[in-house]
Amino acid sequence: MYFLYILKKYFKNFLIIFVSVSFLYAIVSMLFSISKMPSSSNLIVLYLFYIFTYASLLLYPLSLVFAFLLTLNQMIKFNELVSFYSLGFSPKKIFKPFLLSTFFITLIMLLLQSTKLAYTNEYAQAIKDAKKLNTENIFLKYNDKVIYIKKLNPVLKTAKKITVVYITNQNVTKVIYAKEAKFKNNIWITNNADILILGKNRWIKEKSRLLFLKNFKPKILSNLQKLREMSLYDAYITLKFFKNIDLNTILSIVFFKIFTPLSIIALIYYIFMISPIHVRISNTVLFMVKSVSLSVLVWGGMLILFKFAKQGVLPFWSLSFIFIVLLIIDIYITRRNNGFS
Repeated sequence: MYFLYILKKYFKNFLIIFVSVSFLYAIVSMLFSISKMPSSSNLIVLYLFYIFTYASLLLYPLSLVFAFLLTLNQMIKFNELVSFYSLGFSPKKIFKPFLLSTFFITLIMLLLQSTKLAYTNEYAQAIKDAKKLNTENIFLKYNDKVIYIKKLNPVLKTAKKITVVYITNQNVTKVIYAKEAKFKNNIWITNNADILILGKNRWIKEKSRLLFLKNFKPKILSNLQKLREMSLYDAYITLKFFKNIDLNTILSIVFFKIFTPLSIIALIYYIFMISPIHVRISNTVLFMVKSVSLSVLVWGGMLILFKFAKQGVLPFWSLSFIFIVLLIIDIYITRRNNGFS
């Protein structure tokens, strides 16, 4: 019964803060970009939706810790926390609803960041700047193939002037050229491809409909050119299939998405362990101010580390530094308090 009571209180506070912070971010973003907004009301609404979604995925770790602080403050203020302890509840039992709910919310957000929602900021910027999401002159290596694409539209999933060179034992064995191709059912399709195959001492030319380059996703190609954002699933596909890519940048994106919420969860545990249980024991207002400041500092520190790692100044694994430090502090506090039971 106590579990559902704490869970309901925490989840309610989380929803209020989560929606409020994300909506505020979207409104402020639109106000700063009001001069660049299109005249179409539909595009403005779409822009707000994209920015709101982007803010939700970016700021949800802050919402997790702010909701925890609000719930904790309510439990201290109304003597609920001290009552739980008086009834014989252990810190482990009281913290369990917070821990499970934060992990559950984090898992949902990570799943969402494995979908197209991870690119909502790019879509919003395209609306604001009145640009199409075309990418030009893509040149990269994919398994045993070298590929050049003149023009790519990741939204329509179309490409123009594709050249694919197949290499076996450092020798060119086949060349495919297609004026136009479309990505459908996880594979590229062209109705009129020129195919050059190396035979015995000569090249054999064919012309036919062709299905080629499986898993060669348009959105991955577009982001390999700019490397601004990438979903977790696309990052996995990129690391698995593509060669000669900026590994540090891609892993920085992955580590930021994973270790930011983990750092926040470790911070929530730390705050819970040092929190007062009654308003008469300490200055609760000062404790909350310090906790909010520390939360913003941790989240801001992760953001700064991400910016540096993404630019190649720091290695991608540096994004795990804050989490490791908080984990060590949590272990120390737990041992100092003779365990967590």
